[in-house]
Amino acid sequence: MMENVEQYQLRTAPLNNYVGLSEDWLLLEACADTTFFLSWSWVGAWLESYSPDVDVLSVHYKGELVALSLLCKSSFSSWKHFSSRRLHINQTGDPEQDQIWTEYNGILCSSEHDPQIQKLLMSYLIEHYSGWDELQLSAVTKKLANTLHASSGLTRLDLWHSPSYGVDLTNLKAEKRSFLDSLSRNTRYQIRRSLKLYTKDGGVRLHFAQSVEDAQLFFKEIAPLHLEKWGVKPGESGFSNPEFIKFHQNLIRTAFPLNQVDLIKIFCGERVLGYLYNFLYHGRVYFYLSGLVSEQESKLKPGLSAHALSIQHYMDKGYNFYDFMGGQDRYKSSLGEVHEELYHISLQKPCLKFKVESFLRNVKQHFVP
Repeated sequence: MMENVEQYQLRTAPLNNYVGLSEDWLLLEACADTTFFLSWSWVGAWLESYSPDVDVLSVHYKGELVALSLLCKSSFSSWKHFSSRRLHINQTGDPEQDQIWTEYNGILCSSEHDPQIQKLLMSYLIEHYSGWDELQLSAVTKKLANTLHASSGLTRLDLWHSPSYGVDLTNLKAEKRSFLDSLSRNTRYQIRRSLKLYTKDGGVRLHFAQSVEDAQLFFKEIAPLHLEKWGVKPGESGFSNPEFIKFHQNLIRTAFPLNQVDLIKIFCGERVLGYLYNFLYHGRVYFYLSGLVSEQESKLKPGLSAHALSIQHYMDKGYNFYDFMGGQDRYKSSLGEVHEELYHISLQKPCLKFKVESFLRNVKQHFVP
C-alpha cells in the first residue's frame, strides 16, 4: 500500500556526530534488506579512512528514522572546457578513494519504506539540495537506476554497465546437488582434471585466516599477485593505490571480528596457489578479489579450482548465495549465472554545457574509429 508522501520528512545536515551516525545506521541496518556495501562495516571504514566532507541525508516517517544516505560533492572538468559540480552517494568522487569498488550502492532504507523513498529522493535533491549539476551513482542495480531516472526527469547517461554473476546455493541444497554437479560438462571436466593433477603434489586445500593478524597478512600477500595481473598504473590494481590499501586495512580490522570478512590462502601441498578475499553478510558471500599464480601447464586451473572448493565450503556452511558481483570475466560466466545488472549512471540537470558535451561526444564517436 502506498504511504502518504506528506508523512515523510527528508533533510540533510553536515556530519558532525560520528558516534550518533553509527548508532542510527546500525539500528536501521537491522531492519533493512541491504548488502554488505551499505553495512556500517563498509561505510564506517570508508568514513574512517577518508574523513570525507559529508552531508547526511535522513528520512523520517511519522518521526521514525527510515532511511540514511551520505552525500559528497566534487568538481570535474571534461573536454578541457566544462566544469561539472557532481553529487555522489556514499562515494567521494575522488578516483583514488573510489577505487575500493563499491557495488550494489544506494540508500539504506527500512524494507517497509524502500520503494517510496527511492521515488522521493530525486525530487528532494532537485528541489531542496543545491550546489550540483549531475548526480553520479556507481554500481547500482538496474531497478534503482531506472527508478531514480524515472522519478527525476533528468537526462541519463550510462557510463558503465555489467552483468552480475552468482551461484544460488539454496537451490543446489534443495536439489541435493554438489556445486560441481551443477556446472556444464566442459567446466566440470576442467575443474576435476585440474584438481586431479594438483593431487600429485599434495592436492588443493583452503586455509582460512584465523585472526585479524592472519587476515591482514594474507591481504598484504595478495598484492604482488594482483599487481602482476592487473598492472601498477592508476586505475589498474588497487594495490598500487595507498588509499585502497588503507581502506581495506581498516575494513579488515573492524569487520573480521564480526565474521564479515574471509581471507583464504590456497595451497597445493606446501606451494601457495593464491588467495581469495570475500565478504560475508546476511547469508551471502561476496567474492571481492583474488590473487593467483600463473601456471605454465594450461590444464592447471588455480582460479577455477579455488572457487569450486570455496563455493562448496560455503554451501556446506549454510550460506545461500555466492556472488561474483559485476564484471564479464569468463570464469564468472562459467561458474555462475546472471542474477542482476549493475550500472554506473549520471543524472544530469538541463544545463547548456551538458548539451554541448553530448554534441561533442557524438561528433567524436562519428569521426574517430
